Amino acid sequence: MNKKSKKIKKPVENTGEVKKEDLFEVEYLNRWQLVWRALKRHKLGIISMWILVVFYIIALFADFFSPYNPYAQNQQLSYSPPSNIHWLDEEGKLTRPYVYPYVLERDPETYKTTFSEGTSIRRIVAKDQNSGETFELEIGKNDVNSIYMVSETVRYAEDAQGNMVQLTARPEYDVVQSIKLSDVEMLDGPMRKVNEDTSSISTLNVWQYPGLKEIGEPVRLITEKRLHRVYAITGAEIKEIVKEAITIINDVLDVEGGDMETAEMYLREFDIDPDMFTVVNNPEIIEYETRKFPIKFFIRSWEYKLLWLIPTDIHLFGVETPAEVHLFGGDAYGRDVFSRIIFGSRISLSIGFLGIGITFVLGLLIGGAAGYYGGWADEVSMRITEVFMSIPSFYLLISLRAILPIGLPPHITYLLIVVILSFIGWPGMSRVIRGMTLSLKSNEFVEAAMAMGYPDRRIIWKHIIPNTSTYIIVAATLSIPQYIIGEAGLSFLGLGITEPSASWGLMLSQAQNIKAMTEAPWLLLPGLFIFIVVMAFNLLGDALRDALDPRALGI
Repeated sequence: MNKKSKKIKKPVENTGEVKKEDLFEVEYLNRWQLVWRALKRHKLGIISMWILVVFYIIALFADFFSPYNPYAQNQQLSYSPPSNIHWLDEEGKLTRPYVYPYVLERDPETYKTTFSEGTSIRRIVAKDQNSGETFELEIGKNDVNSIYMVSETVRYAEDAQGNMVQLTARPEYDVVQSIKLSDVEMLDGPMRKVNEDTSSISTLNVWQYPGLKEIGEPVRLITEKRLHRVYAITGAEIKEIVKEAITIINDVLDVEGGDMETAEMYLREFDIDPDMFTVVNNPEIIEYETRKFPIKFFIRSWEYKLLWLIPTDIHLFGVETPAEVHLFGGDAYGRDVFSRIIFGSRISLSIGFLGIGITFVLGLLIGGAAGYYGGWADEVSMRITEVFMSIPSFYLLISLRAILPIGLPPHITYLLIVVILSFIGWPGMSRVIRGMTLSLKSNEFVEAAMAMGYPDRRIIWKHIIPNTSTYIIVAATLSIPQYIIGEAGLSFLGLGITEPSASWGLMLSQAQNIKAMTEAPWLLLPGLFIFIVVMAFNLLGDALRDALDPRALGI
């Protein structure tokens, strides 16, 4: 018999309930391979893990995934709804997704602002009814880079017999001489005189609009919009200058009753070149083609540094100006909510790992030393730990934040919040590590290391701490949601991350007013992302706890 023959490992007994491939894996795979095998059985845990991986990848490359600068404000898009993405063309056929630019409208009666999809013109043939000249304007030809259309609101009054009259833009009051102006209450319809003696209201034959005299008592007000003026912009376009110039031209032509020469004089006073603008007054549309704005990938937009090192301006998706695509709408300042959620994920997701890092270092050091050395070190450290644990964590959290200055820079505030959250979490960790250290200290392999004269530092870090890794992994996974919720709560109360930085809790604080709750429900989306991340961490933690159980490994 060969003395060098290898010792045959005794196979695991097959009870009929264990598959043959499972017996092979238990016999020949290492511990972490067995953990992965057990983890794969938890479908929700695996799904949660991949959800978190996607979230952290997006947070790491937030600049690339954000179509717009999260700090750029646009009051014209305040509380704008999510963009309506079209997938079908005019004939109902599937096409490349596209959007139309939003137009801010104000109701002439209630003054409530609403957003509607505006029609952007690519090519238009129109006749100027003031001069009789016909213009053909097309983007990309004759240096035309954009076409703007200005509409006007026209109001009509109708009486019970169906007679209609157009109301003038500026009402003129024909007040009876016997009535004092202070006694007249101006309404949308006829003026009414308040009788102070009887407190009754009597109708007078005095009208706000002269045209109302031509019909009977108005019973209905009709409002419609019509094209008023068309602008073609040539040369280098600066959006703010173009808007200012259009406002000046409209004021001169409509309010002051001037002509284009007067408008050009005003433009030159503001250092605006009037030759940039081709104006078609009171246009009669002969022919036109609308302009769609398809969603493009790897589009160039605002500049940033990829991974804080590589300067670039390439983003995952976007559309050309003047259209904008806002997947989650805009906030009170007109900032893109989607971009701010992505940027906010950097703070909300990273704060958990940083907090756990500090908490676990303190917990391992204090708890490990207390359990290993015992005596006065154990008594002092545990009594201090119990004092901190006796204070309600929420009130301790607010108290620690309240003693710090409010006007700190956002990055300093972020670091201080991490420290505060870690300062609250370490006592519970240290007590658990102390108990595990006391249990491991009595094991034979630790006593053997002591007998061999190994230093205490090596015994703690090489023999005791590694045997607590199972608990540390599970506890870290289940503790990260507490840090995320803690930061969100502080920011929601105004004690955490401050403007202009973005975090999910800070964004939720903007949804506290009635207007946001009723008219802009998309501002609550950060709460949905907090829920998804917290649930994913909890499900992954439960799966890891089961996978690291020796009974689940089959050993």
